[in-house]
Amino acid sequence: MLDVIRFDFDPTIAPFGLTVRVETLALAAVVFVVLVLAALGAGRMRSRSQANPDGSAKDAVRLRRDDLILIAFGAVPGAVVGGRVDYGLVHYDYFSVDPSRLLDPGQGGLALSLAVVLGTVTALAVARLLAAPISRWLHVASVPMLVGLGLGKLAMVLGADGQGQFSGAGWATAYLRSGPWQSANASDPALASQALEGSLILLAAVAILVVPFVLRPRLRRWRMVVRPGLAPRREWRLLSGYRRFLTALGLWSVARFAAAFTWRDALVAGPLRAEQVVLLFVFAACAVIFAVGGLWEWRRARAAKRAAGRAGQAPGGADLPEPRTGIAADPR
Repeated sequence: MLDVIRFDFDPTIAPFGLTVRVETLALAAVVFVVLVLAALGAGRMRSRSQANPDGSAKDAVRLRRDDLILIAFGAVPGAVVGGRVDYGLVHYDYFSVDPSRLLDPGQGGLALSLAVVLGTVTALAVARLLAAPISRWLHVASVPMLVGLGLGKLAMVLGADGQGQFSGAGWATAYLRSGPWQSANASDPALASQALEGSLILLAAVAILVVPFVLRPRLRRWRMVVRPGLAPRREWRLLSGYRRFLTALGLWSVARFAAAFTWRDALVAGPLRAEQVVLLFVFAACAVIFAVGGLWEWRRARAAKRAAGRAGQAPGGADLPEPRTGIAADPR
C-alpha cells in the first residue's frame, strides 16, 4: 500500500450489549464541550444596561445560563430543516425528479452549511422570546460554535465520514478493517477532507482569540530604559457583539469553502461544487448583514448627536457654552 495514514480499529463498541458507533460518542462529547464553553462565556460576559437617572451606571448583569439550554434546543429544528434543504440542493438531480423525497428521512441525509445558518435563525428566535440580549449571546456563541464545528469534523475521522478524493498523498487516510464505514471504499487511500476542514476551523477559532492580544504588545520608554508593555484593551469592531459571530461565521465559510476543493462531489459551476456555491451565498449574507448593521449604528449615532445638539447639550451630556453677544456688562 502507498505511504499513507492507515487506521486499523473497529468503528463500533458494544457497552452493555448495545452497539454504538465511536463517532457518535465523540460527537456527543463535542456537544457537551460546546455547551460548557458557552456556559463559561455567559458567566464572564457582563451585559451593560442603561444608566440610572442620576447618571451612574447600573450594576452589570450576567447572562442567564439557564437560557442557554433553551436557546441550544431552539437551534435544532432550524438545523434539521436547513440541513435537509441544503442536502436537496447538493443532490438536486435526484430530488428534482420527486421533491417529496426530501420529506422522507430514509433517503439521504443532511448537509451542514444551511443547517448552521437556519439553526442560528431559530436559536435567535428562541432568544427573542426569552427577552435575552441577542447581541451578547452571539458574542458568546462565536468561539464555541467554531470549536464545535472543528472538533465535530475531526470526530468524523473515527467513522471514515467525509472522506475526500482518492489520492496517494502523504496525508491521505485508509481504513483497513471492513467497517461499517460512512464513506464508500474506505480501504482505498483518500484525502482526509474532514480533518483538513476541522483543522482550518479550529485555526479560525484560535485567530479570533489570539489576534486581539497579539496586537497589544508595545515597547515603552521610561527615562533611558525601554521595557515591554501592553496597550490598553480596545473593542475591535469585527470582534465585538453580533459582529464577532458574523466574523466567525464568515471565517467558517471560508475554511469550509477551501476544504471543499478536496471533496468527491461533482462540479456544478466551473471548479466549484454545489456546497461551495451555497457557501458563497452564506459569506455574502454575512457581509451584507455586517454592512447594514454598521449603517444602522452610524445613523443611530448621528441622530443621537443631532438630538443632543437641539437640546443644547454636547454629545457627552455637558452643557454647551453660552453664546457670546459682544456686549460688555455695565461696570456700575
